Amino acid sequence: MTPPAGPAPDPAPRRNWIDWLEQRVNLSEIVSFVSHFGFVYTPVDSSRPVREVLRQVAAEPVPAIARGPRVLGLIAAILFGLEALTGILLACWYRPTPEAAFPSTLTIARDLPFGWFVHQMHAWGAYLLIALVSLRLLRLFWDGLYRAPRELLWVSAVALAWIVVQADFTGRLLPWDSHSYWSVVRGLEVVEAQPIVGPVLAYLVGGKVVNEDVLTRFYVLHLLIIPGLFMGFLYLTFATLRRVGLSPLAASAPQAPTTRYREHLLSMMVLSVLAFGVLVTLAVLAPLPFQNQADAYQTPPGVHPPWYMLAPYAMIERLPGPRWIKGAGLSVASLAVLLLPFAARGDETPAARRRFRLWGVVAIALWVALAVFGAVLDRSR
Repeated sequence: MTPPAGPAPDPAPRRNWIDWLEQRVNLSEIVSFVSHFGFVYTPVDSSRPVREVLRQVAAEPVPAIARGPRVLGLIAAILFGLEALTGILLACWYRPTPEAAFPSTLTIARDLPFGWFVHQMHAWGAYLLIALVSLRLLRLFWDGLYRAPRELLWVSAVALAWIVVQADFTGRLLPWDSHSYWSVVRGLEVVEAQPIVGPVLAYLVGGKVVNEDVLTRFYVLHLLIIPGLFMGFLYLTFATLRRVGLSPLAASAPQAPTTRYREHLLSMMVLSVLAFGVLVTLAVLAPLPFQNQADAYQTPPGVHPPWYMLAPYAMIERLPGPRWIKGAGLSVASLAVLLLPFAARGDETPAARRRFRLWGVVAIALWVALAVFGAVLDRSR
């Protein structure tokens, strides 16, 4: 006798697109990679399924990095994203040759729908990014966050400040108008005054004369190399923060406030909207002027290097002594800022911290005084 038929086997469970994709791609590794850029703060185990990883991320509290001075690094990352987006849009119409650079920029600013808006957003975003990264560097110095175990946090902050300055300096030449052209010429004079470093950099960018070679290499640096360096040091920054935290590891220090990941995402969305709103306001209400096409044989009156180079410009042009000695002093000062954590190692007393703060205030005051002197010197030429 034939045995009665058993229950029909269950059909294969239905799988959604996440399960389908996870069979082919390790999504947890992608989440782990994104975690190093501030969007996910919780360390991620990439060997676990992505659903478990997302539940872990949502359940664990994260430091409230969108509060107080800690917000500066996150806003800088958001601004960099806006700069990348507007830069890609501009690159679609820009042509990096001396003959076509100015006409293509003029076409963007005058003829393309909202081209002027994107151009102004990108220009103002560079100024704001330099300001934010500089303020963050000052905040790390004032709070003593360059001391062990946060040496790499300080090094990456100094590197990010240098990178965003170079991003503005290389992008400044691209419109090829009179102001940008001669501003870069004055800036290269400051760079070339530094022994060893200056000639090497001048050779790498195409020489001492601002011509087609310099424009092409500035374009490559601005479009590819500098953004890649920024992403690398941003990765190092958040990887270091996840390891050593946001505040000194003193036992008496209060614990940093925490928040849920949903609130963390909401904070990032609010900050993104605010950053975008500030850029829109500046682009519409305070558009940066657009000059005539560059003329290598006619220097416009009152031309000066970029504002962040006014202090070394005044130092090299007006302080007594040979140019190479003043240039060497500038290189030594830059190296001293980078290696500050290693100079302060071993002396953790309150008196030492106050002494370093005092020297920092003196250095900043001297820098501001030289910058003002550089601006006045420029007007008198």
